[in-house]
Amino acid sequence: MKNIKGLLVFILTISLIGCFIGGGTHGSIKGYHYATTKDQLEKAVMTVIKNNKNIYRDTIKNYTIDITNGKHDTIIDDYYNDGKNYVTIKIKIADKENEYTFRYYGDEEYWKVSTSSEIFICYAYDKNGNGGSEGHNSFKFKQQLKKEFTNVFESEFVNKIDKVLNLTHSETE
Repeated sequence: MKNIKGLLVFILTISLIGCFIGGGTHGSIKGYHYATTKDQLEKAVMTVIKNNKNIYRDTIKNYTIDITNGKHDTIIDDYYNDGKNYVTIKIKIADKENEYTFRYYGDEEYWKVSTSSEIFICYAYDKNGNGGSEGHNSFKFKQQLKKEFTNVFESEFVNKIDKVLNLTHSETE
């Protein structure tokens, strides 16, 4: 009987601790949904990155991806910048520079069968390190900062993806 009580106390303690500890996910600052496949969205994303002088990526380990009829672009191979699931970019306008890590919604199995796709911002930081992720409550009391990040991301990136795809995105949270 003592062992059962001890086990119940242990389980209850672990359960309560779990209520106060987050799952460690980055969450989504904001998402952009498209009525197209992940492959088409990915090609549009890479086209915008390549053709926008305000957007750049750091290079670490490289491989190539076919973005349009035989043209290739270099992709970086590191966890939050692998070019397949996550992409990290910097957007520089005048003296402001923001770094964004966004992710394609789903996994390879989902991408094979779905006719819709989405990117969502996981992390956003300015050059001074302000920012973070929604999952870590970085913007809980900083809604204006969150809006500034998403405004730049949309004007320099998302709206240009819309033009390349000839589609209008819908927003997700």
